[in-house]
Formats: sequence, C-alpha cells, structure tokens
Amino acid sequence: MIDSTISSSFLTTAKYASQQSIASSEQDDLGRDAFLTLLTTQLNNQDPLDPMDNEAFVAQLAQFSSVEGIKGMQSSLEDMVSGMRQDQMMAGASLVGKKVAIEGGLFPGGNGVTTEGSVNLKSGADAVIVNIYDRSTGDLVSSETLGSQMPGDLEVSWGGISSTGEMAPPGNYLMSVSAVLNGQQQPVPVSTFSPVKSVKWDPSTQQLSVEIGDGNFVPLSSIERISA
Repeated sequence: MIDSTISSSFLTTAKYASQQSIASSEQDDLGRDAFLTLLTTQLNNQDPLDPMDNEAFVAQLAQFSSVEGIKGMQSSLEDMVSGMRQDQMMAGASLVGKKVAIEGGLFPGGNGVTTEGSVNLKSGADAVIVNIYDRSTGDLVSSETLGSQMPGDLEVSWGGISSTGEMAPPGNYLMSVSAVLNGQQQPVPVSTFSPVKSVKWDPSTQQLSVEIGDGNFVPLSSIERISA
C-alpha cells in the first residue's frame, strides 16, 4: 500500500483540473513557459495508480495551441485597427481648412460672406422658402422665397445680408428651408457648408470626428460633400 504522505504529493488528473479552474479565475495570464513547466510537473508527479489519459494530455496541448492562436490573432487585429486609425487620422487631417456639407443647417456666417446650402426636393415644389435665423437670439435675420422648382437637388445660398439690407454681424446661424406644394408647407432637410477646424479620434464610437464651424464635433461618416 502506498504511504498516505507520499500519496498526498501525487498530482492526479482530477486535482490538476481543479488547479486549472482556480488559475483561470486569476488576473495573471498563463504564458507558454509557465504552461510547459506546469505540464512537466504534472507528468513527473502524477499518481501511478491514476495516470493522465492520453486523450486528456492531447486535449490540454490542443487547448493551449488554440489559446496561443487566438492571442496571435488578437494581436494582429489590434495592429490592423491601429493602422486603420492612423490612416483615418491622415485622411481627416487633409480636411482641415476645407468646407464640408453637414445636414442640419448650422453654419458660421454673416459679415457679407456667402454661405451655400443644398436640399433635395423629391416631389418638386410650387415655391421654396429660405429662412436664416440667429442661433444666439433665435431672431429671423433673412427670408427669401424662390419660385417653382423641379424635383431633384436645389442649391440655395445666403449672402450674409439681413432682410433690411444691412450686413449681418459674424456669428452662428441656422438655415431653414421649407417647400410649398399644393398649398401645403413642409420643412425640408438642408445641408450647409462649414469649415473644418480640426479632427480627433472618438474612443467611444471608434470613429474619426471633425470639428466644424461653431466648435461642434460630428462623425466623419456624416459628411455629405467636400468643398475647397
């Protein structure tokens, strides 16, 4: 009969599985060298009456190989994402100083500077009303009514002059466009051009954002058009 003291030092397959379960819950990663050391120790100290099955041995090696493969793939993916981020930053940097069209109608303007916008009239319009509002006060600065329009894209603009003929002060404005069709007036989404001041990476969305006009950041994917 094997002495109980010696028997207690043997590492059975069941004990090894229990130790692996405890180790997997810890924060430290099991590296290649540590795994091989642990496996060698297991083989040297396994119970002769309850040795490790060949199938269990092969399964452990296969599991370790799979984990190593996943780690390698994860590292490659991280490198690829980092490279894509750098490429996007370089592409975004080329937009600084240019004007981009963003839906919403917000733009910095006034002071006699012409601001361009565009709308899509899917059904055309009997008339199109273009209103300009001061964002700081909400006051109507300018209003212009255009005649009948065919379906499709319509370019609109504001010359930075108020309805009274005076030059509007520089500031942040809102362009609102409405289409009149069959006696019904409906608002139409408008895109206006704003200069790009800077670009930054947004970790929360994993996207590049651009700073436009009044300091707002919008995702790169929301840019509809780019103008010099």
